[in-house]
Amino acid sequence: MTHTTLISNRRVRRCLVQAAAALMLTCGAGHALAQAVTRVIVPFAPGASNDVIGRMMAEAAAKKSGTNWIVENRPGAGSMLGAEFVAKSAPDGSNLLLCATANMGILPAIAKTVRYTVDKDFSFLVRIASSPFALAVNSNLGVNSFADFVRLAKSKPGSIRIGSAGVGALDYMGASLMQSQLGIDVTVVPYKGMAPALNDLRAGHVDATITSPGTIRPLTQDGKIKVLAVFDTQRSEVMPAVPSIAELGHPKLLVLNWWGICGPSKLPPQVAGNLRQVMMDALSDPAFQRSLKEKGFDPAVQSGEEFARFVAADQASWKEVARRSNITLDE
Repeated sequence: MTHTTLISNRRVRRCLVQAAAALMLTCGAGHALAQAVTRVIVPFAPGASNDVIGRMMAEAAAKKSGTNWIVENRPGAGSMLGAEFVAKSAPDGSNLLLCATANMGILPAIAKTVRYTVDKDFSFLVRIASSPFALAVNSNLGVNSFADFVRLAKSKPGSIRIGSAGVGALDYMGASLMQSQLGIDVTVVPYKGMAPALNDLRAGHVDATITSPGTIRPLTQDGKIKVLAVFDTQRSEVMPAVPSIAELGHPKLLVLNWWGICGPSKLPPQVAGNLRQVMMDALSDPAFQRSLKEKGFDPAVQSGEEFARFVAADQASWKEVARRSNITLDE
């Protein structure tokens, strides 16, 4: 065997070893990518609108990215337990949170114990949609417009009874906001949920309530209940005939349920950017937007810093409402 042949054989063996090592690394990386899972933590019980929109987002993002996105429900403490879990998660993009008015705006403003800080513990990625609340009244109240309602409330302080889903609920906070901004006095009657409040509204045991257009619309068919205004800057696509509160001259009287996706703070810019792009691609799909509308949501897409500013303004608004009305919530 010649010296040249020995050198050639060694080179061949070395190349084979290097190729095998490269193949193992490639397969390993592919396996890791295939096994990577993005979990969307929905801090609410399964089945309600919060759960529906979280699952819609995860499914759409999975289709756009070709990766695994799953939903995990972690309810508790009004949605704060799931938010705390994500706040304390590793900033690698594997755990994201369905953030909403409850866990980013209202509860941090009124709960005595909150184990996360909204503006420090989260990276806000995309806002998905919103559902503005509306003022609905029993027809026997004798008012036909929002202006009529305000005049009656001012002429008879405390006489109008507004049914609420409970202390700290969005409708309860909305009633407090309405009183402080309009200088009126109404009596807020808390119930254990919105269903009994709506039953009493139809029966005339309370005069009004504040709830979503999608919830109240079916109850308006027989004329017993009227919807006077939607608390948003624009009309709701669910009830387009009802004027927005902004066009009635009260642009800051906003009562919105909103939903978005955030992750823990200190997400690497590339990770945050990739996640944001996948979800923005999904949100811009006309079919996804149609599906949102069919389920009673108004698309309200925001991204990155714009979304973070929205969350900060929303929280500041509810903090001011809580301070003025002295609203606190024990654990």
